[in-house]
Amino acid sequence: MVVPNRRATPDCPCCAQRAFPHLEGKHRAPISLCGRNAVQIHERSRPVDLADLASRLGPLASVRVNEFALRAALDSYELTVFPDGRAIIKGTIDPGVARSVYARYVGA
Repeated sequence: MVVPNRRATPDCPCCAQRAFPHLEGKHRAPISLCGRNAVQIHERSRPVDLADLASRLGPLASVRVNEFALRAALDSYELTVFPDGRAIIKGTIDPGVARSVYARYVGA
């Protein structure tokens, strides 16, 4: 059911353009994985070259990589990155910390 908004803002993407990127799953917030001490990051808008990432992380960490995922043990975190840009950062339940780890090692 669509409820009409009588005070629609002309420059609002939702009100004026009927664009709902969050509902379409395009912009998803980090998710803390219950009981896993991990946070999932959804960066699907930016694919990751796993071979390149493995070569960059190799001097810093123990890295395992195949065509499906890269896993690296970094400091007190374990980073699992998928080719579509998603990642699971194990070792924290804080989305801010997870985003920081992602930005530091994968890129912002």
